[in-house]
Order: sequence, then C-alpha cells, then structure tokens
Amino acid sequence: MAKRARVYQSPLRDAQAALTRERILMAAKDYLEKNDIETLTLRHLAELAGVSAPTVYSHFATIDDLVTAFFQWLKPRLGLQKPLPDLDHFAELPADLFGHYEEYGALLRNLMNRPAWDRQRHADSGKRHGPWVDAVGTALPKLTPDQRRRGAMVASAFWTPTVWRWLRDTCGFTPKEAEQVAGWAVAALVKALKDDPSGLAGRVRDIGVRGKLLEGVKS
Repeated sequence: MAKRARVYQSPLRDAQAALTRERILMAAKDYLEKNDIETLTLRHLAELAGVSAPTVYSHFATIDDLVTAFFQWLKPRLGLQKPLPDLDHFAELPADLFGHYEEYGALLRNLMNRPAWDRQRHADSGKRHGPWVDAVGTALPKLTPDQRRRGAMVASAFWTPTVWRWLRDTCGFTPKEAEQVAGWAVAALVKALKDDPSGLAGRVRDIGVRGKLLEGVKS
C-alpha cells in the first residue's frame, strides 16, 4: 500500500505569503485612493505591487475575491471590528472611530457611492446591524422589535463613515467638531430612546403625528 505524502506547511512560507498578500492589498489601497475600484484589474494590481500576475492570482482568483478581501482588510483599520459597547457607551463611538476615518479619508471618499461599496455594505448588513439591535434590546428589553430595530439603526448611523464624511465635507466641521457633534447626536438619540420610544412604534398616521402637524399648519 502506497504511503500518503506528508503535507508540511512551513511557518516561514506562511509568513512570506502573508507579507505578499499585505503588499498586494496595500498596492490596492494606494490605487483606490485616486481611482475607481471598478477600473482595477488583477494584472494591473500585480504591476503596482511589484509581483507577478500568477502571484496575485494565487491569492485572489477573481477581481470579486480581491474586492471582498480588500473590504475585510479595511474594516479593522477603520476600527469597525471592535466589539460593540453597551447602549450607555454608544455616544463614545464617534470619538473612537472618526480618527481612523480621517487616517483613511482619501480612500473612503473615493470608495463611497461606488457600486462595489454599496454591494459590500448590503452583503454584510445583517452581520453589522445585528449587534446594534441586540445592544439596544439588552439595555431596553421592554421595547418592541420595531422600536429596537429602528432605534438601533438611527443611533448607529452617526458613527458611520457616511455621516463622518457628511459632517466633515458638507457641514465643514473640523475633525474634533465632527466627533463632538456626532457623539452629542448619539447621546440625544439614546436618551430619547430611553425616555419615550413611542415615536418608533409605527407609521406616522398610527401615532398621531400627522394630525399634530396639520393642526400646527392650520393655526
């Protein structure tokens, strides 16, 4: 009976492969700070990284594999893979995260609103949103499922790269101001969620807000 060949994985080889992968992804980052992600090809990326095309293909079989890997590589650098704090510490997240967004600002600004960016956001939306909803539900167990989901979504929006960019580029806030404003907004939303979440219970016509607005217009 023929002996099966032993498979030996060299730690040195693994380390070299990891360094090569990092080199490729860093080259992708440099390119994507100024260029559309949809124009990047694996062969061009090999040139940018200073490696052979087969080397890139050995790490990323397709451009879609590269894009997925790139966004996964980017998340921890933006601080987005840290455990979510409890509800009472949600307001600290802009100060924790916005500095990372500033560091990768050129890249984020060029990636946002691209089809690849939207695809990745939709692909992992459940994984991202679940902890937010759970944190709200743990702190406020009497909320209905709709109140938990809606409250978590609106509070979490204020520490995202999208709102960071809006505060910086559209509102013209300094980095410190953006952190403070976003933190204040999250704190206000959390307080409102604790004090009176009834406005998140249903549609406008179901909670009487439309009638109150119309009364204000008539008066």
